[in-house]
Amino acid sequence: MRSTIAHFMARPRRFLRREDGNVTIPTVMFIPFFLMVFASSIELSTLSIRQSLLDRAVDDTARILKLGIEPLPDHTTLKRSICNRMAIAPNCMNDLKVEVFEIDKTTWTTALAGTSVACVDRTAEEQEESLLQRGVSDQLMLMRVCLKVDPMMPGAGVGAQLVKDPTGAVSLVVVTAFVNEPR
Repeated sequence: MRSTIAHFMARPRRFLRREDGNVTIPTVMFIPFFLMVFASSIELSTLSIRQSLLDRAVDDTARILKLGIEPLPDHTTLKRSICNRMAIAPNCMNDLKVEVFEIDKTTWTTALAGTSVACVDRTAEEQEESLLQRGVSDQLMLMRVCLKVDPMMPGAGVGAQLVKDPTGAVSLVVVTAFVNEPR
């Protein structure tokens, strides 16, 4: 009986004394950490690219407005102008909201003073109407744009730390000011 127990105990002892698998344990411990860092860097890169593309698209659209090339378009046309200039924005037309309004240069106030940037409410069936003002010649204007995007990993890494709405979307916001050119 003693030899049978010793025989069964000898195998685990030999296994524990072996050194040919000593790299496996630290590797298994650190792989999740490195994968999280890798995935978070991809998430941040994607969000940064989307933010940069949105900035550029809004600046191009504001340029068209300030030069008075076209009269102030309706909200849908304005959104289409911005979305057409962006490459990475799935469902852009439904997730984008634009506001354009005048800034009074004597009091430095606006019609929307003290309000936050309006974003699309994905839970609402019908969206609130955006404020679109054309302004007059030589008028200081403010354009605020909000695009809702879904993080790649909403519950892990950087995606878990981002401020999200109830649907899990992150808001990318761009604010630009321009002066209507004299006509």
